Amino acid sequence: MRMNPILTALLLSTLLLSPVQAGKLYKWVDDEGRVHYSDRLPPTDAPRAHSHLDERGITIDSVDAAKTAEEIQQEAEMERLRRERQQLIDKQSAEDRVLLRTFRSEDDIIMTRNGQLQAVDTNIMVTRGNIKRLKLKLEEMQHQAATIELSGRRISMAFKGEMKNKNQALKDAYQSIISREHDKDRIRKSFAQDQKRFRELKQLEEGKDPMLEASETSIKALKNIYDCRDDRDCEGPWKRAKIHMKQHNTTPIKMDAENILLSGAPRNEEDISITLSRIQDSKSGHTLVFLDLQCKDSPQGEILCKSEKVERIKQGFQTAVGQPAD
Repeated sequence: MRMNPILTALLLSTLLLSPVQAGKLYKWVDDEGRVHYSDRLPPTDAPRAHSHLDERGITIDSVDAAKTAEEIQQEAEMERLRRERQQLIDKQSAEDRVLLRTFRSEDDIIMTRNGQLQAVDTNIMVTRGNIKRLKLKLEEMQHQAATIELSGRRISMAFKGEMKNKNQALKDAYQSIISREHDKDRIRKSFAQDQKRFRELKQLEEGKDPMLEASETSIKALKNIYDCRDDRDCEGPWKRAKIHMKQHNTTPIKMDAENILLSGAPRNEEDISITLSRIQDSKSGHTLVFLDLQCKDSPQGEILCKSEKVERIKQGFQTAVGQPAD
């Protein structure tokens, strides 16, 4: 409820004419809309918005209402967000400068990326060579163990320990391949972002780069790796993976342990040797079932491993392992 303008004017005149009002005069509005004039601002009204008037009734200063705790918190949050936004802008600007100093053209980016991918592929190729040697050694040791047992002798603890170490080395080699595939995935995505940003900064048109278009490829998309998430969800997939392996493997099973199923090395040009391993992915923490196919180390064997036949085995792996049989 607002005061009558005439009464307000009379009150203001009275206050202005009064000797005690020769100093500062306050004006404020209460919760009910009533206008107040006084030479003193009551403590209960101090947080309200108010004005200071001179002896002529002219406003000489205005004070906003005190902020509530919620308003203070909101302002602090807005200021934090502004600082973070500026930090992002500064960080992006610094990264842009480095990007433009490092690469003169898109071709530079592509060549650097391909060089890094090639280095990882070389590492994988070396690891696969080690896997072949380990599999041959384990096969030989399995044969020796069988011969010892047939002769009635006991297999020594040292021999068992060596077999265990070779088995662990084989699992570590498979883990290394998965880790390197993670690295390739990271390299593709990182350079795809750099290439996209380079185009934006240089105002270039979109080019055709198959690797850039395939940059969304992830380790999860690999056909011969099944992600169990954890050990509790892996027993069923592991059993189905073993069935899938035995349906397509052409060499004898040489080792059937808790977390590895190893077939013999390929002897003929048509042989497909398959090894299954159940390992912990050090980067994701998930349990993975890894199917590794090996053909004879020859030109014909290399052709076989790139054939539609082997591709179908890989493509059927995810379906066979992920879906329980009816």
